[in-house]
Amino acid sequence: MGAAAAYHLARRGEEVWLVEQFALGHSRGSSHGAARIIRHSYADPDYARLMPPAYRAWRELEADAATPLFIRTGGVSFNPSGGDYVARVAENLLALDVPHRRMSGADWNDAAPSFSLPCDHDVVFEPDAGMLLASKAVATQIDLARRLAPTTRILAETPVRRIDLDGARPVVVTDDLRIEADRLIVAAGAWVGRLLPDLALPVQPTRQQVLYFRAADPAAFGIGRFPGFICKGGTVDETFYGMPDYQGLGVKVARHGGPDADPDDPDPEIGEAYRSLVRDFLRAHVPMLGSAEIGLTEVCLYTVAPGERFLVDRHPARSDVLLASPCSGHGFKFSCLIGRVLADLAVDGSTVVPIDAWRIS
Repeated sequence: MGAAAAYHLARRGEEVWLVEQFALGHSRGSSHGAARIIRHSYADPDYARLMPPAYRAWRELEADAATPLFIRTGGVSFNPSGGDYVARVAENLLALDVPHRRMSGADWNDAAPSFSLPCDHDVVFEPDAGMLLASKAVATQIDLARRLAPTTRILAETPVRRIDLDGARPVVVTDDLRIEADRLIVAAGAWVGRLLPDLALPVQPTRQQVLYFRAADPAAFGIGRFPGFICKGGTVDETFYGMPDYQGLGVKVARHGGPDADPDDPDPEIGEAYRSLVRDFLRAHVPMLGSAEIGLTEVCLYTVAPGERFLVDRHPARSDVLLASPCSGHGFKFSCLIGRVLADLAVDGSTVVPIDAWRIS
């Protein structure tokens, strides 16, 4: 969110200072790694309606940078018989006039032989879903912020020790600097509660564990052969997602959500119990991956608000301070659009994008 805001503000010719506590491209937050899923397929109509402008925002960024950041893979969503997730997704796709196909698990298995879903599963396929090149997208926006506005300052490895809101302007305090801002955007993810303790935000950082499986037949799981997928099970702990093999890393698979985490005390290890949980899911749904070697693991952070909603709003006591993120583990696909929203709010004081559902209140 910070990189996207910097890009959109620099695009307007604003002077931007981007302050990052770690090195650029670090793996301690929520936006590193090769790729993230992007899709119109949302069960919540408010988020679904924002996907067409989110896609446009990414296309505009690709044009500005003259580099591709989106790979079309197709995406499939499925749930057990009796669930309503796919029905709600399909209803929203129909309302948005997004091409899709609704089918049974048996029909999907015929169309995509890598899968072996129960025959009565409910399935919807969206051909225009795909992957965003996550680390590349963040780096591209930072590079454009520099190129579009020569006054842009990027301060990496510069931890913010506190934010001082007692004066006429907000002040960011680091070990060596006091940065007085006309407007301040706090896009601190899992650290937002520590930087703005007065807000007592109801957010919880959690630990997201990602596995990359090396299939015996890699070609069957490459782009064009294997789509991104989301499985919405019967309980909150039974949501899984995955993406095709990209750059030889393997097939990315994870359970959505995880245990509470301390962002200042990262644990890179992924235990056998979690690995077995994901393997059990794959054996039941993508059998060729169930016993595949795990070649790579990643850990990142979610920062979860009630109802897995976003928080994008002004500070209740300061119109010159904006809060951007947390995004509850599904915000990357919206980040370029939210960067434009933040630029709108910071410069114009308003935005045409509906954000009432993301307000702190």
